[in-house]
Amino acid sequence: MADFLPDSTLLIQYFEGKVSTPATRADIEAYITSGEDAAFVQACMEAAWKNTSHLETDPATDSDWQQFRRLAGIETKRRKIYPLLAAAAVLLVLLLAAGWIFFKPQQPAGTLAWQTVTAAPGAPHQLQLPDGSQVTLFPGATLRYTKTSPTTVREVHLSGRAFFHITATAERPFLVTTGQYTTQVLGTSFEVDNRQSLAVTLLSGKVRLLQHNGQPLMELQPNQQITIDKQQGQFRLTTVEAATITAWTSGKLSFDQEKLNTVCADLQQWYKTTIRIERTALLQKRITAEFTQAPLHAVMDILSQTAGFRYRQEKDTIVIY
Repeated sequence: MADFLPDSTLLIQYFEGKVSTPATRADIEAYITSGEDAAFVQACMEAAWKNTSHLETDPATDSDWQQFRRLAGIETKRRKIYPLLAAAAVLLVLLLAAGWIFFKPQQPAGTLAWQTVTAAPGAPHQLQLPDGSQVTLFPGATLRYTKTSPTTVREVHLSGRAFFHITATAERPFLVTTGQYTTQVLGTSFEVDNRQSLAVTLLSGKVRLLQHNGQPLMELQPNQQITIDKQQGQFRLTTVEAATITAWTSGKLSFDQEKLNTVCADLQQWYKTTIRIERTALLQKRITAEFTQAPLHAVMDILSQTAGFRYRQEKDTIVIY
């Protein structure tokens, strides 16, 4: 993963030829060639093309385009955007090879400031993004977003679990980046859980999951969930009750035939505690339960009775046996 993560404004300015600082250009070029967030890179190039289409440019060659595609890891068979990316290809190739700007140089502009929010334990954390979209963070989750509303691509970076209700804007796609995968939406309500595995659950609207190279993996319909093994890359599509899965957004922990280790993972973040399961046979135990603003000891008492285990408190750790 690249250490330097440019926001949409900075990346668009780069493709427009507005970034003049050598160190910043080098960081951006390293980010692009890493192949990370290829769908995001593509969206920023599209925005730059729209912003600068009136400027005079040199013709792009097919070899330039092929070189750029290898560097950025972007396939475009699904969309007819060859002229845009070919122009961006010439820009990138010239910058990397000769260090000069392809489009007419302009004065550098300021970049957007990024805000990082981490939800405290005990209850969901709600916030409104600058574009009006609503986000609910599961306790312990972290969201990184721009503090002002961008004019083109809307983007956030998520670690953990969150529910999104996105304001529909046809010309400004919304991207949720979680490592090697990006969830692309226009206007919809959905959950992204980026913990042990990656799970995207759609409540309403439509979302598309993109792979790291920008290729679409799956489009979801309401009450569908895609779960991806982040190590193996294998995925599974299932039909679910999305309202039950996302009930936590209103302060209710609801589990429908969930494995005990998954339930304990939620409890650890919700209550900011450590839970260790000593008896291996309990890991796959299925749990159906619902808790609303219940203290942890009450939750553990109910679970121990329904799932048939005992537990003890060892300092800051709950041990299930």
